[in-house]
Amino acid sequence: MIRPGCRQLARLREAVIGLAPVRDFARTLAHASWFAACGEPLSDSERADARAYTVALGQPACEIPTVPAWRDAAATAQRPDWSREWWDAEARAQQELQRRAAARFGDEPVLAALTAVTEAADALHGKAALAMSRADVADPALTRVAAGSAAQACHQAALALAVSAGPEHLFSIKYRLFAAGRWPLGIVGGCFFVF
Repeated sequence: MIRPGCRQLARLREAVIGLAPVRDFARTLAHASWFAACGEPLSDSERADARAYTVALGQPACEIPTVPAWRDAAATAQRPDWSREWWDAEARAQQELQRRAAARFGDEPVLAALTAVTEAADALHGKAALAMSRADVADPALTRVAAGSAAQACHQAALALAVSAGPEHLFSIKYRLFAAGRWPLGIVGGCFFVF
């Protein structure tokens, strides 16, 4: 019979090993091409990822237009016809990943691993500000929105890593778009806009 202390130690060991990919992921965040490709035409692989994302969301019929400039990105993000279905699908997926991670490793180890990601994502504000300054745009509010969206994608991707959801999970795909220098703005007016 395993004593209670041994069970806790075994679970802690499983959490340390199982959540190592999340901590490793946090260390890579500074090296992504944050916002560097915004406004450029999508590559074939980026378009394929955008399509895979909409399919994973259950919205395969979405068109995938690109957004040409930061001001257009701001206008798109502020449109009132954003998709409630998209928002709810992401929220459900995030809650499910959180539940699975906590069931496997416990709340505290998951929180500790995600905190490392959040701390690493703090640098994204500077990355967004730099990309905007290169485009001669100074908009602190838009900088915060872009960085916050990227930080959320990091958090979501970390949850997918925590439960080994795989590279085709919608949050893994969304993160790849961000890491390629894009800003996936979301589903608005029936289209998945990518800047």
